[in-house]
Amino acid sequence: MNPQELNEKLESLYHSAEAASSEGLADQAIEHCESALELLDFNFDEECTFTHGDFLMLAGHACWEDNDIEGAMRYYRQTHETDPGRIDALVALGVALFHLCRFGAARTYLEISSAEDPEAGEAWYYLAILALRSGKASLARALFERANEKEPDRWLVPRFLDEDEIQKLVEDIFARFPEEIQDVLGNVAIVLEDLPSEELLLSCDPPLDPLLLGLFEGIPLPEQSTFDAPQGITQIRLFVSNIALIAEDSERLVEELEITLKHEIGHFLGLDEDELAARGLD
Repeated sequence: MNPQELNEKLESLYHSAEAASSEGLADQAIEHCESALELLDFNFDEECTFTHGDFLMLAGHACWEDNDIEGAMRYYRQTHETDPGRIDALVALGVALFHLCRFGAARTYLEISSAEDPEAGEAWYYLAILALRSGKASLARALFERANEKEPDRWLVPRFLDEDEIQKLVEDIFARFPEEIQDVLGNVAIVLEDLPSEELLLSCDPPLDPLLLGLFEGIPLPEQSTFDAPQGITQIRLFVSNIALIAEDSERLVEELEITLKHEIGHFLGLDEDELAARGLD
């Protein structure tokens, strides 16, 4: 295969993989990437306009879009091993490790990324979240500001409120619910927490997302029986610092608190994710 034919074939595979990934067809996207990688293995030379890393990264992104974070992490790691100079692979690997709750390894890759490319806003942002998880609020604030400085349209500086302010906001939101909903929730505790603990995150396999906004724990109302004794706790946890991460001001914070609370109430009422999405609560 001459260089022109090879590059045309690789370009076709790249665009096909991108299209499949955007349509949620991760398996097809990965198949296209693997085909391209085989072509590169047998035909690679200096005239190629695509590299192994291009297709490994694209396969990783397809896994990510399919919520296969473990698969994405493996492709990002392969990219880094194939081309150690790719900062985007280092950042993506650090972010994937963060979402897999491998916080120490995530910090290592993100620190390397930020040192090698100080303009990498995403690296600074995730380092800020890691600082927040370590209880280093001042450092976290400085890192959030640095991420915002590098990419202001992508990374906002969160506005964190104290516990009393958040409690008042949640009470106001709850007071606006219809009386029948308030009555149904009479025995459901609403617990405000800063961030989900590592113990909670690792209590599931795969682990829960560290950026989890809320969590319903207990037996959904439709599955409860009036003849059975209550079993375990029934509560809704709101992780207020994670909610603040997506709120640039107080108005947006109230909006996101209300959406998260309604989402978890929906789980209590027995609604699944599709039903919640249909009601705009995903």
